[in-house]
Amino acid sequence: MKGIHINGDQGEGGGQVLRTCLTLSLLYGINFTISNIRARRDKPGLRRQHLTCVRAAREISNARVEGDELGSTELHFSPGEIYGGEYQFDIGTAGSSTLLFQTLLLPLLQANKESRITLTGGTHNPMAPTLTYLRQSFLPLLRQMGANVEVEVKQWGFVPAGGGQWLARIKPSKLTPIELTERGRLRKCRLVSYCVGLPESIGKREIDTFIGLYHAPIDEFYIRSPVALSSGNLLCFDMKFEQMQLSIIQLGRLKLRAETVAEKLNKQVREYLSSKAVLDRYLTDQIMLPMVVARGGCFSCDQLSTHATTNMEVIAQMTGYHLLFKPGHPCKLMG
Repeated sequence: MKGIHINGDQGEGGGQVLRTCLTLSLLYGINFTISNIRARRDKPGLRRQHLTCVRAAREISNARVEGDELGSTELHFSPGEIYGGEYQFDIGTAGSSTLLFQTLLLPLLQANKESRITLTGGTHNPMAPTLTYLRQSFLPLLRQMGANVEVEVKQWGFVPAGGGQWLARIKPSKLTPIELTERGRLRKCRLVSYCVGLPESIGKREIDTFIGLYHAPIDEFYIRSPVALSSGNLLCFDMKFEQMQLSIIQLGRLKLRAETVAEKLNKQVREYLSSKAVLDRYLTDQIMLPMVVARGGCFSCDQLSTHATTNMEVIAQMTGYHLLFKPGHPCKLMG
């Protein structure tokens, strides 16, 4: 099985190297071999959520795969044609279902017909984009580029229980380049504490602490209790600007005081608003592959994370496209 060889040990050396390879392989019909999978993690090799990504990619493209087993540190992947349709993917653990979704999304936007994907697993994980962030930050940005994607949430899934379930409807769409160098005036902001299986007093303490630190008008603030398999908490600050929208999120966790959650979120919000960046560090990373599909675009951001620079390196190796970044200047895609 000939093709491109990728070293999974490069950069941050985690699962994103594999997921980026899978997405680009599906999009452009690239055969690839990846070695040293997740070599920089405490438990290297394919874990359950990564294996589910591989097998889901195989299913939507009838790919030929070697090395798709738990713990494998080398994988050979040869894709076929992308087929839209009805799919169900269950990670089987609390592993991130949003990362699985992002692996498949761009290829299915290029499929022959509409796709409906039911995903089961974690929806609000500490080391992955939460489903709330995906719905309120990532997908609105993709829609600005032309993507026709809708999401219906049935149940949230927190670590360690998982069990979240949601449906994505993906219609074939052509992405067009987007330029986001200014975010414009802040039109509306809201603060929401999501408390599941926890006393409402936790949400009230988070909101009161944040408001006490923010020192600026907040249009709406309230507590919500979505359906979930197990208890969990997050505090979310949603902002709508003239040119885009963004949610900044802080997950609560066991033994982390409500006041600390609010303080951490306030620090993130202040840092973002005091900068000239349009995209935060997470959207900066997540917009790179859509820019490749759109074959252009630029955006303003702050310093790139190691995760983002690793993504840039893999994109260049797989496609020849380069994302150019200089501090103080917009990040651009170059062929």
